[in-house]
Amino acid sequence: MDESTAPRPRRGRYRDPQAHAAVLRAAQELVAELGYHKVTMERIAARAGVAKMTLYRWWPNKAAVITEAVTDQLAPGPQPDTGSVREDARAHVTDLVRTLTLLGDPSIVAGALVERGEAGRAELRDLLKAWSEPGAALLRRGIARGELPAGLDAGAVIDSWLGYALYRVVFLQSAPTEADLAGLVDALPYTGREA
Repeated sequence: MDESTAPRPRRGRYRDPQAHAAVLRAAQELVAELGYHKVTMERIAARAGVAKMTLYRWWPNKAAVITEAVTDQLAPGPQPDTGSVREDARAHVTDLVRTLTLLGDPSIVAGALVERGEAGRAELRDLLKAWSEPGAALLRRGIARGELPAGLDAGAVIDSWLGYALYRVVFLQSAPTEADLAGLVDALPYTGREA
């Protein structure tokens, strides 16, 4: 087989690692400078120094680019252990809402979900799942310390918190206030043995 008949490597969706990193960096910078709504695929491509068609080969839309660019900021961080389940729970739900509104006002989450379709719903489901276990763990810690009753269903409480945050941010497009979140946490059936 001579060179003219040798199969050529496929180009397809191959991502040059340096260009890929430049695109994600550009997306982060532009969101910080302009806000989510003013970022466009054209601006990302220009800032990253790549062709706009390259972006569309790698991502279907700007929501997908930006989601990938901020993925590491969406996961829950280390959970607090202040010795008070009430304080730890307040920090947890506050951080969750802060994560859901990371890119700005709640309209961004709703808009990105519409733009991303099923992929966006799956990513949101995975995000909420990642926040579920750490929240349940801090409640179980409160149960073990006697701050919460032994029969409390930690999973159901966390599901209700996630549902509340999602309802407020995505459907009402209104971020809960610190007072709203404190009220949510204060509704737990504390035993009176808090630190």
